[in-house]
Amino acid sequence: MAVLVINYMDEVKKTIKKVLKAMGVEDADIEIKKDNMVKEKEVLVADIDMPFRDAKQFLNEDGEGITALQHILRRMLHKEDPVLPLLTIDINRHRKEREKELAELAVKAAQKVRRTKKPVMLKSMPAYERRFIHMKLAEQPDIVTESTGEEPERRIVVRLYP
Repeated sequence: MAVLVINYMDEVKKTIKKVLKAMGVEDADIEIKKDNMVKEKEVLVADIDMPFRDAKQFLNEDGEGITALQHILRRMLHKEDPVLPLLTIDINRHRKEREKELAELAVKAAQKVRRTKKPVMLKSMPAYERRFIHMKLAEQPDIVTESTGEEPERRIVVRLYP
């Protein structure tokens, strides 16, 4: 199994380099590793570092450019080999920083729910961010979360456990 993962990693790295080159990004360092946080399925994480002049096309407040690139890469990779692990990408640690912000947001929402005893509705956010908050607050036995609404305005409601 370890040999297969390494081969997947090499293939993923080559594909990312090819796509970035087609987009005019020549100077990118790519590190592929297995995500040990996800237990239910195999997930690869591509940490990509590139100069800001190149990264800015992918980075905005919601990380929509990263999400779009990730979607394209997933489609390309799974078209070539449907058994490849799921791929998550991060550019210049943007997602890692966003996860810190989301963790703080989740904690503050839970604290407010406990204090006021009323549900808190968070602003709409992409599926990846909603999933992160659901997982973060699943650690709290007195708090439950649920997603409500339709894309792209889907939000999380945080409330006390019944």
